[in-house]
Amino acid sequence: MNMGQLREKYERFRQWQECPHEYKLMSDEVHHCNNCNHDFTGNFCPICSQKAGMGRIGWKSVRQGIMDIWGLGTRSLLYSIWQLLWRPGQVIGDYLDGKRQVSFPPVKMLFIIAVIYSVLFYWFFPTVLGIEVLAVPYMGNEEARRVTEDMMNLAGKYYSWAALIFALIAVVPTWIMFRYSPRHTSHSLPEGFFIQVFLANLMIVVGFLLFPIGIANPLLYTFSSFIAYAIYYLIVYKYLFGYSFWGTLWRCGFIYAASTLFAATGLSFMFDNRIVANNLTEAQMTQMKMFFAGGYLLLSVTVLTIGFVINYIVTRKFRRELKQSAIHSHS
Repeated sequence: MNMGQLREKYERFRQWQECPHEYKLMSDEVHHCNNCNHDFTGNFCPICSQKAGMGRIGWKSVRQGIMDIWGLGTRSLLYSIWQLLWRPGQVIGDYLDGKRQVSFPPVKMLFIIAVIYSVLFYWFFPTVLGIEVLAVPYMGNEEARRVTEDMMNLAGKYYSWAALIFALIAVVPTWIMFRYSPRHTSHSLPEGFFIQVFLANLMIVVGFLLFPIGIANPLLYTFSSFIAYAIYYLIVYKYLFGYSFWGTLWRCGFIYAASTLFAATGLSFMFDNRIVANNLTEAQMTQMKMFFAGGYLLLSVTVLTIGFVINYIVTRKFRRELKQSAIHSHS
């Protein structure tokens, strides 16, 4: 396969990413709605929204009813996850633009896949298959191994919640760094919430797909997961906000840094005495936790402030154009 063929396949893939949905219109014949007794033309009743052609219950209705319980019917959960993996920026962009009928509800998706994740990794794998979740091999120091294993098991046990919390931490940094972007300009914090919920779903799914690596090498799993998350975040932000690759990259850098430091603020209170020393008093341990938490919080605010100032400077021309456009639209 030569470069021309590869380029052609890539262009077809890009075209599918931009417009994967094609709606087939029914004929112009008149349909009768059995729900509200209204006669209409089109795919759905304009009075009660029931789909055209709904008649007596058959085996198709039984199958659809069972599938709907698990999100496999209309706006399929599996189909939405598949779309989220291959066209993440477009899926989130469509949702923000109001094309919500084609996507499984993101908050409901997060709840379902979090439950599936917990059942698989904390019941099925250890009990049925006998696979220890993220078991840390002996590292020469039994105390260090035990501490590391405790921390990784804690992170794994609450992985779904951790993914959501970390994503929500990024709402405000994302809003600050992409406030004046060419696309989805002046996006709101509620929109930012749904962006991060989609990304939390993506993080859990990617973590699930990479889990075989975690069985063989937990540290490699952590590293590969972090790289995968960073790549997906970059892809999503580039499409959603319309900056160039480098313009997206340096803004994402500030978001990652500020979010990670802010998360470290909370994690500072989880310091284990075994990590640092065995002879610290409780008061000394509390003081150390407060010191690290305050330092991380100060660093996160500093990083975000620097990013805000740089972004405010480089977007001054665009902000001026937005202001002039708003003046012309009101005149």
